[in-house]
Order: sequence, then C-alpha cells, then structure tokens
Amino acid sequence: MSRKGTNIYKRRDGRWEARYVKSVDSGGKKHYGSVYGRTYREVRDKQVSCINNSGSDFGQTHITLSQLMREWLFSVSLTVKNSTYRKYECLVRNHIEHTHLGDMQVRSITGKDISALASELLLTLSEKSVNDVLTTVNSALSYGEEIYGIPKIKLHYVKEVQKEMRVLSVAEQKRLEAYLTTDTDTCKFGVLLALYTGLRLGELCALRWEDVGRNELVVSKTLHRVKSDKGTVLEVTTPKTKSSYRVIPLPEFLLPLTEQFRSSGAVLKNHNGDSVEPRLMQYRFETYIRECGLPKTNFHALRHTFATRCVEAGFDIKSLSEILGHSDVKTTLNRYVHSSFEQKKKNMDLLQPASEL
Repeated sequence: MSRKGTNIYKRRDGRWEARYVKSVDSGGKKHYGSVYGRTYREVRDKQVSCINNSGSDFGQTHITLSQLMREWLFSVSLTVKNSTYRKYECLVRNHIEHTHLGDMQVRSITGKDISALASELLLTLSEKSVNDVLTTVNSALSYGEEIYGIPKIKLHYVKEVQKEMRVLSVAEQKRLEAYLTTDTDTCKFGVLLALYTGLRLGELCALRWEDVGRNELVVSKTLHRVKSDKGTVLEVTTPKTKSSYRVIPLPEFLLPLTEQFRSSGAVLKNHNGDSVEPRLMQYRFETYIRECGLPKTNFHALRHTFATRCVEAGFDIKSLSEILGHSDVKTTLNRYVHSSFEQKKKNMDLLQPASEL
C-alpha cells in the first residue's frame, strides 16, 4: 500500500520501492527512476537523496512559490482543457505572482502564511473563489513534493456558506411559460428547452440541430467564452465531466414546438446565423424575467427548477441524476433538489394520529 503523496509503495516481496522524477521532457512528460529499501524510512531517505542529486534543475531548494506554480502550470497544460488551464493561469497571475507569498521560497512557507493569504483574499473575493486559489496552491505544492522533495504543508480551506438557489414556484413558472409561448422565437424556445431538460447554459448554446432527434437530444459539447492573449474568445469544448455526455428524452408536449423550430446548424442562432453566446442568452433571459414581472432570476435557476419539478412529479433520483449529467446522486440531492412549501405541506398531510393507524 502506498503512502499518500510520496510515491512510495510496499512491494509483494516485502521491500519498499520509491519512485522519483529523473527528468521532465519538453512536452511535460515525466521520466521516473526507482530506489529500493527494507524499510519505509530507508527508501524515503534514498528517494530524497536522488531528488536532491538529480541535476541542478531538480535538486534546487530555493524555488519560490511563483516559480513553482509556473512550472506546475506548464506540467498540466497538456492534460487539462484550455479553459481550465486559463482559469488556473488567471488565479496564479492575479493572486499569487507579485505578492509577498509568491516571492517566498516554498521550503519556508508555513500553514500560517497560507491562512494569511486566505484572510487577505476574503476581503475582495467570495469564499468559493478563495478556495479556488487555495486548490491551485495545493496542487502546485503536491507537484513540488514530487519533483523537488519539498515536504508538503497542510492547507485549511475556507468554510463556504451554501446559498439557497432560487427555484421558480409553480405560479411563477406558469407566468414565465405563458410569456415564452407567446410570439415564440428561437431564444424563447431555448429557455423552454432548458426549463424542461435541465441543460446548462453553455450546453444549450452549443446545441445543434443534428444533436436533436425526434424525441431526444444528445449533449456532447459546451460553449463558453475563455480568456486568451487577445482578450476573450468563444470556444466549443467537451462537456464539464464524463457524466455530462448524455442523452435526454424530450417530454411529449415539447415535440410539436421542437419540430416547428427545426432547422440546421445551431439551435440558438444570432442574426448572423452563428450560435448565440451564453452571455447574450443570459441578458435575454433577464429581459424575459423583467417583462414577466418576476423577481430577479439567474438562468441557472431553470436547472434547479427542472430538478425540483421532477422530484415533485415522482422521478427516481438515479434517472434524474443521469439526466442532469451528475456522476453522483449525492450532488443531485444536495444541490439540485429543493422542496417547496407546498410540497412540504403535502408530505406533512400524509401523517395521521396514532389513534387512526
């Protein structure tokens, strides 16, 4: 069994084996060497010795956090999506580089230093954003332990306050649907589609008519705007996770409207015939909500509303989880299932006094 984060394993023959990075080629691929010993301590000492003597690049001990994070960014650049890499790079550039912590040698950084960084970031960022920064730091420190043998310190994440996501009530949903089914255009149709399939905004904007069958649609890509050297660009990529690849059956009542708008190319088209980008679709949705006289609502609330209506209708959670593209039903239950007061009242009315049982 391996010791977590050390690349040290106990072999079947009773010996311990430790792997260490001998070199990293220009493509970011790591080449490993191995040492052996009779005890964990013996093989760990050999591993550290090999790391410290494997050349000037891999034996250095004075690397700063900024330098380490740049090396880590390069190491993951070929294994993650471009949008993910850009997010990591932005976090490093904006919150680590050119800071006191970024200039510190990794070996001298303590948990107290990391906590001080988190406290400072909380003055301007949300808890989730601060944890995103800490996650990238943690990944870079794991890289530093593997490549340079620098003992990894333990990070303490910020406790996030879970905000209750807005869900349309049945009355609000009826008002919105009445608006969407009056003088319906492709964008209004798109909102209806999201409301009754649980599609994410990027998935909806990336949807093309070849993805939409007679009674089902296939989710295989997402559209989003990512940062580049020239500003921001629209990019079509693979879905959020492996589980996000899915086939969603369309509800029967939507089929006539689907055939009414069936065309070619993007399901949601702008005036040039190109895909409507997520930001524009969000603006249009906000206009629809305002014209309906409903309280301010984010587009993502449609996904939560869909999940809630499904539970109220008696969907089994496993099916709902797969329709939403979740890898774990716990995500569906914890984040996307919201019980209305009416549903709670209906459940409470099922109770009977013990004398009538």
